[in-house]
Amino acid sequence: MKLQRTRNIQVDTKPLSIVDIAVVSPTMIIACDTFRNEVILVNSTAGGVVAFVKVPGKPKSLCVLNEYMAALTLSGQTVQFIKVGRCSLTVDTVLKIDKEIFGITNLDDCLITSSSSPPGVEMLTLKGQVMRAVDNKKAGGEVFKQPHYLTSSRDRCIYVSDGGTNSITKLDNKLNLLGAYDDPSLRLPRGILSIRRDQLLVCSDINKSIVLLNTRTGNTHFMLGKEDGLRKPWALSYCQTQGELFVAPWENLPVIHPGLLTPLRTWYSGIILTHCKK
Repeated sequence: MKLQRTRNIQVDTKPLSIVDIAVVSPTMIIACDTFRNEVILVNSTAGGVVAFVKVPGKPKSLCVLNEYMAALTLSGQTVQFIKVGRCSLTVDTVLKIDKEIFGITNLDDCLITSSSSPPGVEMLTLKGQVMRAVDNKKAGGEVFKQPHYLTSSRDRCIYVSDGGTNSITKLDNKLNLLGAYDDPSLRLPRGILSIRRDQLLVCSDINKSIVLLNTRTGNTHFMLGKEDGLRKPWALSYCQTQGELFVAPWENLPVIHPGLLTPLRTWYSGIILTHCKK
């Protein structure tokens, strides 16, 4: 598999801070804007915001359940469902969770979520009932420290990026631990994406690159980085129909001084998505 960076997509001219993206159709992307507490629908061909909707908290991560519905995690122990129309977004039902969650994906009509306090992963029904859970106590060791992004694969496995352990953890569809990958090229993993059987794309924060991980052999292969003109990648999504990868870079986020709570560098408020072609 090869990737070639082709173009940037201008999303908006106003300040925004995208932390996760997902393809909903060959021409539309849905994204979380944690700066304005919004979910936005972006035209991936022409660029620009097609629709947006305010949500009651700061978005962290999202997944597409089908072409008409998405689910995202919000600050305040919440999962928010969003109805997706052709040119519209509408807030739908809300699930209250008993812990602060971050990542989210879906598998077998269930939601899979991650949390850092306590570190672990849970499987929920679409009504919020906990079906299965795994944490360090159940795993019999310090498997998780800061589990963040999640993705599910065609062979019904779940992968978790963990910036605390600098690894990717693999679970089966019952949340049994299958193994972990901790290659140096995966340091501080962020967004992850299963694209084919045994193939996982990983955003490495430290290495400022996108890495292809073979989940069968554990081998890694550098795909894209700063020498390709790609800014520090943070989240990504793939369109199977078009064979296109979309990347949201870290540079669309502000650096905040913890004492001053003031942006210390310019917001990248316009071009924030990079388009890559197989």
